[in-house]
Amino acid sequence: MSVVDWEAQYCNGETPWEKGKPHPALPLFLLSHAALFENQPQVFHPGCGYGRDAALLAEHAKSVTALDIAETPLVKARELHSAQNISWELGDLFTWPEIEKYDLVWEHTCISALPPSARPDYARAVHQVLKPSGSLCGIFFLTPDHDPEDGPPFQISREQLHEMFDFGFDLLEDLPDPVTYEGRENRETIMIWRKR
Repeated sequence: MSVVDWEAQYCNGETPWEKGKPHPALPLFLLSHAALFENQPQVFHPGCGYGRDAALLAEHAKSVTALDIAETPLVKARELHSAQNISWELGDLFTWPEIEKYDLVWEHTCISALPPSARPDYARAVHQVLKPSGSLCGIFFLTPDHDPEDGPPFQISREQLHEMFDFGFDLLEDLPDPVTYEGRENRETIMIWRKR
């Protein structure tokens, strides 16, 4: 459903979102929200790229299913990360067959890579893969006035995120301005949504 050829982006090295490490807020999130991980959840991470976040999540989870629509980053992810509890999967989130399997979905840059017309499908897809009362957690890049040439291809606001998720989720936490990469200051928020 994406209008971007992500395989070509990786093959051509056009990956400004790739920072060579997990998001700086993720280690702090894992510490401050240890209760989410105390029972070793099964985690689903769509749009995993080179798997930086997935590898760190795997240290706190029973398993991580790391999904990407492009094959090249998955090949690299397998080379970079040796954790045995990560399953690197090539596929499309919108046709992913594993319904009500996961305790937690981790979001980081997937939504901002999708055209607005795909947002309802994203919300339905993550709702379907989560177990009842499962959690959608993530670092959301808020870009309502951002030039697409200087960041994600599609702008999104906090209000639009609520439009996406209010149908089947309850917002538990909204933690603005986490520690982040240079250039993303005051552009991100951490949200935790619980599936109804």
